[in-house]
Amino acid sequence: QDVLFDLGVRMADLAHQDFVMKAESIKDIRHAAETGRMAHIFALEASTMIENEVDRLDVLYGFGVRQMGIAYSEANMLGGGLKERGDGGLTYFGERAVERMNKLGIAIDISHSGDQTCLDVIRHSVKPVFITHAGARGLWPTNRMKTDETIIECAKRGGVIGIEAAPHTTISPQHPKHSLESVMDHFQYCVDLVGLEHVSFGPDTLFGDHVGLHDAFSSNLSLGQAHANVEYEKQPYVDGIENPAEAFYNIIGWLVKHNYSDDEIRAVVGGNTLRVLEEVWV
Repeated sequence: QDVLFDLGVRMADLAHQDFVMKAESIKDIRHAAETGRMAHIFALEASTMIENEVDRLDVLYGFGVRQMGIAYSEANMLGGGLKERGDGGLTYFGERAVERMNKLGIAIDISHSGDQTCLDVIRHSVKPVFITHAGARGLWPTNRMKTDETIIECAKRGGVIGIEAAPHTTISPQHPKHSLESVMDHFQYCVDLVGLEHVSFGPDTLFGDHVGLHDAFSSNLSLGQAHANVEYEKQPYVDGIENPAEAFYNIIGWLVKHNYSDDEIRAVVGGNTLRVLEEVWV
């Protein structure tokens, strides 16, 4: 009920904007681009609110939700989250939920799911799956990053990983102070691992003091468990990719500087995602 209330309030606000529109399909996204507006896709980072009622997915779809995570760090009725000591994988109910999401046309996100749950979802889904915002554990060994196996299996089935940039996530040994350069280290690692057509960006940034937000809500966001086992130097912000206004501008600049072609850049800043959505949203 809380989620439906929040969705309703935000949709009422969107209905009175002229620069952004609610989008539920590829057609809507293209219409927004043609008319100089931004397409807003409603998404939820977990499916916890459906509890054990698979029909609630239909209700959320009816409200315009077109993307859902399986679990947000903590385990739920569908499967395991990345913060848990053990991950039992996708539950029988989770399998039913994945099947329903496939049938409805809800894109599935496994960014915050546990390792076994990620693999189970990828294998059970008949549509490609997204890792909308994460990085490579091969570069930075925290639960918040994804294993090579998960990234490879996601790509094998046509999915895409979006490279994360929220503070103190996609750090790398080469650039231990979180910055645009460390974020792009994860991008290049994933491109080398699975190919450019399976990599995109999910900066996960916001306006304002993002580090301060994490400090205030660290227990709710499970940051301690998600980023455990490694030491890092805390930064006041992610240099070069601090907020939504500068994120893609600087990412594209980096790609140009590193000799990526126009077609390759189009693919990784949107084209790859649209390709998968065209298959998932039918």
